[in-house]
Amino acid sequence: MKLLLIHPYFPYRGKDLFPLGLGYIASAARKYAEIKVIDEIVHPFTIEGFRAFDPDFVGITATTPSFNRAGKIISIIKKEKPSAKVIFGGVHVTFKPEKALNAYADIVVRGEGEEAFVEILSYKTLEDIKGISYRRNNEIVHNPDRNLIKDLDSVLMPAWEFFPMEEYKIMSLVSARGCPYSCAYCSASSFWQHRVRFRSPENFMTEVRALYNMGKKRLRFMDSTFTLDRKRALEICSMIEEEGFKNLKYSIETRADHLDQELFEALRNSGCDLVCLGVDSGSQQVLDACNRKVDVEEVKMAILMAKQYGLNVRAYVTYGFPGESRENVEATVRLLRETRPQQILLSLATIYPGTELEGGKEIKVHPNWVEKFHGHGYGAELYFPETLERKEYTKLGDYIYREIKKLNKIIIKERAG
Repeated sequence: MKLLLIHPYFPYRGKDLFPLGLGYIASAARKYAEIKVIDEIVHPFTIEGFRAFDPDFVGITATTPSFNRAGKIISIIKKEKPSAKVIFGGVHVTFKPEKALNAYADIVVRGEGEEAFVEILSYKTLEDIKGISYRRNNEIVHNPDRNLIKDLDSVLMPAWEFFPMEEYKIMSLVSARGCPYSCAYCSASSFWQHRVRFRSPENFMTEVRALYNMGKKRLRFMDSTFTLDRKRALEICSMIEEEGFKNLKYSIETRADHLDQELFEALRNSGCDLVCLGVDSGSQQVLDACNRKVDVEEVKMAILMAKQYGLNVRAYVTYGFPGESRENVEATVRLLRETRPQQILLSLATIYPGTELEGGKEIKVHPNWVEKFHGHGYGAELYFPETLERKEYTKLGDYIYREIKKLNKIIIKERAG
């Protein structure tokens, strides 16, 4: 049996390119099939390559920005080899399985995919596989949701041997799956069934160690909130420090309300040099409208404290959330001027599947206008806050874009001395 796994191309400005989810699927499937991986961020899918490998199954993953490209690839595959079974997974199709099946996929795996994927490859009767959607007699069937894997330590590490590892300068890994928060713009909590599961520090360290021994000295810990369990985060930091990795640097994603002086010191001493924070807005009104459950003052203190400990801060800021206004945009700019994080990335509020923003208004603007913002806005509609007029929306967007661009330049000059 042959399995082709595909990570479709989508516009992305970051350098942490490794498709982690596909790596886990490859690891789970390696006992059941001969595997080939195509990561289009690195190498494009070609019909010649497809013909040469001639797979029986094709697994394809997609986010919202990459969904259209995934659909085009599936269409090409079905024309070339209709008998090839296409299995579609990822966040986007978890919440839009009908859309995926209408894009010629045979089966959609919803949510966590490793166990369901293996059962499909084992030719288990589709009716008996939980967590999938498929067609039966021209009707779409949604089987019951699958329970999450209880013990994350039982999950094999990503199958790096199938990937062009020399192309990935920053390697992503996770020590936990899930998020306990329910921010209006994010589907992570729903995707992970409103639960958080942790790998043991020892298990996580085996992956850190393996990547380091492969020569990967820049890591990104992709947990939604790495410091959610404070004691565990401190333990991992201590283990990394005791290991004595030479020149190992890593970054984390976390929340301002899950940081303190002891954590900052532990992070710094273990090689963390970048803390990525979801700042979103400098307006408490906007944060509350997004159900962020964090105070602006907490965000401010976290950024300033991180800088005191010599840690860089990447601030994720988003324009256009519910309640956005001239005053709230000014509050955001003011917060950034006061705290001066080392990097500010500005995105547009986007209506992603599985989020509370799905019920809101949409606004259509020229793609060239969207392109200048960082990352979001591709493949999905932009959220249009009811507090703004159409002309005001783009005018304010241009204003915050200019101010942040100007501030980023000033901060770079200041750091250069």
